[in-house]
Amino acid sequence: MQIIIFLIEVSLIFLLIDMDSFEYKSADNINNQYSAYCAINDMGDNSLFLSNVSNREKLIIWRNSTIQEEILENFPNINIIVKDIESRIIDDDGFKQRLIDNIEYVQGRYLSGEITEEEFRDALYNPDPSLPSF
Repeated sequence: MQIIIFLIEVSLIFLLIDMDSFEYKSADNINNQYSAYCAINDMGDNSLFLSNVSNREKLIIWRNSTIQEEILENFPNINIIVKDIESRIIDDDGFKQRLIDNIEYVQGRYLSGEITEEEFRDALYNPDPSLPSF
């Protein structure tokens, strides 16, 4: 009986390890899919190069980029976030300005007490293209 319990435990451990490994591989595949849009700029920072990409794809790339995470680590300092966006997103179609306008719009909603800090943070990580400023 002890051997059966031991074998079940070992099987469960291997199953959990495989599931964990699968999650990491999935996350790597998502990041690798959008890594073609990332490069190092003249200042040595990672940047997003979004020229010649549709607006819908730009938003998807932004949401899945590690650059978004790096930039939004400066929350709640919106001035630093905006400066980073201005210097680290290369865009030919106004996406960068719409993203900045969206951030400022959501900040206004937060400062007026319309949304909570958690909702503000969530809105920064998931920009809504249906908002008036986007």
